[in-house]
Amino acid sequence: MILIVEDDRGWEDYYRRILKFYEPKIYHDGVAAIKAMDEEVPDLVILDILLTGPTGFAVLNEMRSYPELAKVPVLIVTSITMKTDLAKQYGVVEILSKSEMTPQELIEAVQKALK
Repeated sequence: MILIVEDDRGWEDYYRRILKFYEPKIYHDGVAAIKAMDEEVPDLVILDILLTGPTGFAVLNEMRSYPELAKVPVLIVTSITMKTDLAKQYGVVEILSKSEMTPQELIEAVQKALK
């Protein structure tokens, strides 16, 4: 199961269209996403950093504090510029820029993360 944390409804539609094969579960805030992960551990989390409420970094910190969630691959898709070193510190598989990412790049990153 792919769990997506994204508060922008336009991006929600984008993910549903591009990743329809995976039938992603989309949550609009980090609190709801963490609660959902407590009930079912996802195979992959796609995470925005700039969220309403707790930021994506707060979600990452919370995930990494639970042994069963610490190993879940995380793909960051964000509009802010992030350094790769910071992502590695959090155990992030890849960082994609919302302004530059193509649908094919998203699909390839998801496939790579799920291997």
